[in-house]
Amino acid sequence: MAMEAEGIILKSFNYGDHHKIIRVLTDRLGMIGIFVNNANKPRSKYGTLAQPMVLASFALKESSGEGDLHFLYGGEVDNYFHRLKLDFENVAYFYEMAEIILRGDLEPEAGPYLFKLLKGVLLLADDGVDMELLSTAFMLKTLPLLGIRPSMDCCSGCGGTENIMGASISQGGIVCSGCYQPGEQLLINAKGVPLFRAMERVRLEKLRDVTLASNQLDPIRQFLEGWYESYGGFSLKSTKILKVLR
Repeated sequence: MAMEAEGIILKSFNYGDHHKIIRVLTDRLGMIGIFVNNANKPRSKYGTLAQPMVLASFALKESSGEGDLHFLYGGEVDNYFHRLKLDFENVAYFYEMAEIILRGDLEPEAGPYLFKLLKGVLLLADDGVDMELLSTAFMLKTLPLLGIRPSMDCCSGCGGTENIMGASISQGGIVCSGCYQPGEQLLINAKGVPLFRAMERVRLEKLRDVTLASNQLDPIRQFLEGWYESYGGFSLKSTKILKVLR
């Protein structure tokens, strides 16, 4: 059965000497694998359709076997994101988001929303919006899809909204002075909680008008790194690379 889909290539790996299999987040089919015949040959017309961090339109034939593998028989690149790829940090931020999608236990129904979200991030970043800001918003908006959103609207202990001290990983979100356990590390203090909430809820397009201090996102990113490891069950390798680059 032939079909068409728009997708963002998240990962590729060699299959034999000449071929590739790519993992693609699509607008209609969710996350799929695509077999790209002869992608590694020097004159392959599909070589550019097998590179990560590329937005493309694919003409596909579905595999007759089990699984999500499709076969490419046509397509074209919609955006190479050349400018983004010239900056190592931007590339690392992309792989951080791709890692969350690939390693997260996400429901298939989340695919179209994730595609729209990731496409929006890349297009805005390509237009000059800060990639760290955009990727942080992506990480926050993905938490509910993973079923691991922290309690940030009320105290995770008593449900109260007064005397909030900050956000604790081990206590599951924000805590008030009455529930706070002495010695507990609060990576996000009380003043940082409103920024966390705003970043989680903001429409991506609104981030064009946002300017933050260079270290203002650091507490949120430190919190997210620990949160994904504690509640998502995986550490983000790309985040560690970003720490070195920054």
